[in-house]
Order: sequence, then structure tokens, then C-alpha cells
Amino acid sequence: MTPETARWIAVSVLIVVACYTDLTTQKIRNWLTFPTMLLGTCAAFYVLGAWWLGAAGVAVALATTVLPWRAGAIKAGDVKMLMAAGAWIGPTHALQATLWTLILGIPAGIAVLIWKRRLGNVRRVIVEGHSAEATIVAHAPVVAAGILTAMVWDWPRIA
Repeated sequence: MTPETARWIAVSVLIVVACYTDLTTQKIRNWLTFPTMLLGTCAAFYVLGAWWLGAAGVAVALATTVLPWRAGAIKAGDVKMLMAAGAWIGPTHALQATLWTLILGIPAGIAVLIWKRRLGNVRRVIVEGHSAEATIVAHAPVVAAGILTAMVWDWPRIA
């Protein structure tokens, strides 16, 4: 098996299982993310060409998602999903995956609000300052799209 094949298989399994659990239970489970991070970090020499690139991918994903997580834009499971993918795709693609996740998350969030007929909540919160009932969004499909986009399309070119 080639390193590229191993990487695609690992990331594909992560994405499929994370999307399934997030869509069905609103959670991305630790039993999926932490072993994937560990295995990706251990396999980094084979998959990425240098032993430290897996850990760097995890660190970059964590560093770039802490603020969106603290702001409530994404949940902790989404952060861990990006970190697990970062172990397999390396720091450059982890940064790109985070950027793509944030870029794709805005139209996806608006689409969910329109679909659930809650787009008026945005106006009430921003214009009138009223609190609105939270709309729960399973964000794993958006994170998956960000990861896959970063793996396929090396843009923006960072390093």
C-alpha cells in the first residue's frame, strides 16, 4: 500500500464515521478521534515523510481552531476531527482544511437556518439584541468538506 493510499483510507474512515455519529447523535466521539490522531502521528514517517509532521498537523489544527471553538462557531468534536485529520495530512493541509472549514461553514450555516426557517433569528440577535433559540447544526459534513478540499486542492498555497 502506498503512503497516499494509506492516508486516503485513514481520512476517509475518519470522515465517514465522524459524519455518521455527528448526524445521528450530535457528537463526534473521542474513541474515533484520539486513536486516529495517535495512529496518524505514529504513521507520519511513512505517510508524510517525516516523523514530526503528524504531530505538527495536530498542533496546527488545534492552534487554528481554538478561537472558533471558544467563540462557539464549532464544537470540540469538530476541533478533534480536524486534529485527527491533521495527523494524517500534515501541518500545511491542516491549516488549509481549517480555512476551508470556516469558509464553507458560513454558507452551510445559512442554508441550515433557511431550511429550518430560522434565518430571522440572525436579524433578531444582530439588530434587536435579543437572544434566540440555538439551532443545532451537525458540523462534521462541513469539516469533512474542508478536509477533502484541502487534500485535493492545494490552495491557498501556504508553504
